[in-house]
Amino acid sequence: MACPAADIFRRAAELTAADPRRRGNVVYLEDGGEILVSGDLHGNRAVLSKIIGHADLAHQPDRLLVFQEITHGPPDPKSGQDRSIELLLRAARMKVEHPERVFFLLANHDVAQVTGSEISKAGRRVCQAFTDGVFYAFGQDGREVLATVEQFMLSMPLAIRCPNRVLVCHTLPDPARMAQAGTEILDRPYEQADLRRGGPVYEWTWGRNQTPQQVDQLAAELDVDFFVLAHKHIDTGYELLGPRAIVVISDHDHGGILQFSLDEPLTGDNAVACFKPAVAMGREA
Repeated sequence: MACPAADIFRRAAELTAADPRRRGNVVYLEDGGEILVSGDLHGNRAVLSKIIGHADLAHQPDRLLVFQEITHGPPDPKSGQDRSIELLLRAARMKVEHPERVFFLLANHDVAQVTGSEISKAGRRVCQAFTDGVFYAFGQDGREVLATVEQFMLSMPLAIRCPNRVLVCHTLPDPARMAQAGTEILDRPYEQADLRRGGPVYEWTWGRNQTPQQVDQLAAELDVDFFVLAHKHIDTGYELLGPRAIVVISDHDHGGILQFSLDEPLTGDNAVACFKPAVAMGREA
């Protein structure tokens, strides 16, 4: 009998890959409603629960919810294990329950996990810690769960394009590495080689050091007006990157989400007002 958790991840992967609004590595959303975009979560159970409770998808049919980088959290104080697999499973279950309204974006920690690379964070090898946490949680079913988690991660798109000309993605390529990254990867399915260092998926999920000038150039090339990004530790939870981009983080108490209407323009002037800190979201779900 298949492991129930593996079934959920497998189903979430199938739904993500087969989204009819997806072209290549971009999901094109339709008009109407509002979207809630989280940043890096990295195993923060309390913030994830607050975001889910605030989204209230069961009673807010016009809301969409975007997750990214849920895994690779700190060690649990009791077991010493990375238990972020439990958070990823909860979010994947939401995808199964609300397939047209819950989204995931591919991020650098996902790329590292599926390619067998490693990331050191606070002196820990987080990919190995995540793998150990899966076997801790699922025992002999751990191998099957890991395989379906990788399938799920590999199904995730690189970007979500909103009808108000906003592009949501984990990050943008480093300005010095745009030649390796390009933009054509947004229009086609990716291959294993694309995830390796120097490949376009790698560059689109690991990029740092963006400048307002580069953002302006990409906005013109991609025909968008504004970017919503993550992939950066920010004590305040958000940071404007010039007039065309905002970075949002969700993995600490001052982190949160960006919540905005799909029918109204998003700009550097009004994006800050759309940031909702976790501390203001009320009770956990």
